[in-house]
Amino acid sequence: MKNSEEKSTVRYITFFIKILERLKRNIKKIDSRMEGKYSPDLLALAATGIAALAVSAILFLPNYLGVANDGTTDELMRTAGIYYISKEPGDIYANYFNKTYTEVATGTEGPGNIWNSQLVIIKAAKFLDDVITNDRIFDIRFLGFLYFILYLPALYLVIQQVCQRVKNFSEGAFIAGAGLIIFSDVGYVTYFNSFYPEAVWFISLLYCIGAAMSFQNKRSEHKDLFSLFLLFLSGSVLISSRRQCAVIGFLLTFYMIRLISVRRSWIWGGSCLLAALAISFFSFFCILEYPTDFSKTSKLHAMTRGVLFSSSDPADSLAEFGIDPSYELLADASAYDYLPFVKAEDSSLYNGFIDQYTISDIGVYYLQHPGSLLSMLDVSIKVGMDMRRNDCSNYEKNAGFPKRAKSLFWSGWSSFKELSAPKTVGYLLLLTVAIILLFFKGYSMRPMEDRRNTIFLDILLVILGLLLLQSMEVIVNSGDAEMVQRLFLVGLSIDIMTYCVFAELLHKLRIV
Repeated sequence: MKNSEEKSTVRYITFFIKILERLKRNIKKIDSRMEGKYSPDLLALAATGIAALAVSAILFLPNYLGVANDGTTDELMRTAGIYYISKEPGDIYANYFNKTYTEVATGTEGPGNIWNSQLVIIKAAKFLDDVITNDRIFDIRFLGFLYFILYLPALYLVIQQVCQRVKNFSEGAFIAGAGLIIFSDVGYVTYFNSFYPEAVWFISLLYCIGAAMSFQNKRSEHKDLFSLFLLFLSGSVLISSRRQCAVIGFLLTFYMIRLISVRRSWIWGGSCLLAALAISFFSFFCILEYPTDFSKTSKLHAMTRGVLFSSSDPADSLAEFGIDPSYELLADASAYDYLPFVKAEDSSLYNGFIDQYTISDIGVYYLQHPGSLLSMLDVSIKVGMDMRRNDCSNYEKNAGFPKRAKSLFWSGWSSFKELSAPKTVGYLLLLTVAIILLFFKGYSMRPMEDRRNTIFLDILLVILGLLLLQSMEVIVNSGDAEMVQRLFLVGLSIDIMTYCVFAELLHKLRIV
């Protein structure tokens, strides 16, 4: 019996090896036929075309998919002059995605006072809806359509630039396919049919990455100037979408200054300096003029769901802030619990607890306790890797699905990340080491003919910096209580890094 099982296993392994060998021979034949015909542009165009079909089905065909509101976008909606039709909380929050809204205020809603780049896109969608339908009903698919139109060139640009790293058709096809799977996943594109800022973050960062990568090849000055303008424009949209994103402008400033070495031209050098100066001033403006994204509840959570949550001795940590150790009972308490142990508006917290620390104090605490910071970073990566809001439905109520149901269509990447992908700070460290080893060869601070590795390493380090800054900003201001709402860019950054490492390993190891 045992011998027959062993023989069966050997047959299966032999069969599998033969299949792999046959596949490899076929791939070599394809590469031989396509020699001299390899085109990153055509591969990127094909991937973008498939993405366009899939995303169209997700956004514009029944059952229409989106992301249900969780209440955090209400003020933005009121600022845009958009209101809920139903007044039942169970119908408008979390349980079901709403496709239609009214543009007529009932008088009970307070005025909104939010101004950012996302509002411009929402108002443009509202204007388009009014011109076409003129029915005082806002259909969110008009917003999804605008995002869709903006998204396709961004996806094309990123895939095209990464495909330029290789010269074989088979490698390019695998890279284009990976880009399609990752960046057109339902977890990303359902945000187009929503009022969340994730759609703006997703599209603008793809443009930033694609424009930044495009400097890898030597070309005419006017093409470089166009890419610099695209980087500046998309970066400006990103940093002005929310105050928490404003600090990203300083990373883009660094990258634009580094771009001076791309060309030996005073026009080019002056343009890079001007763009860097403009985006840094814009970042300062957003930091100073935008209201904070965090509330008094966030400040409570910064201590209870941050400092105390990550501390091995909460009483000792409280003593460092001059707070009575008896407050250690609040360790890991959240005002968002179904039956909260404590509420942020509780006046008893403001005499001896919340009044004893500032957000700056918490930042200093983490610098003095890197172990606690590392622990919270680990949590932020785990949360950021989940692309989809687990408590928010993708379906309308009339679709007949259970409350808070999620779509499985075109969800290969998000499902893999949820079920199988590593979600630890160790994975981030592994990615960082891989990036340095893969792209450091030939790195130079001076103008060079072959600058491909220099460009890629610089932009991937910028992405790493973006990830760390976003994580630390949320950790310091609100602990882990608001990570689901605010760490989308962390997961997207890891996806971009993973995609570039995959493409380079595929080429270096000659896997196909």
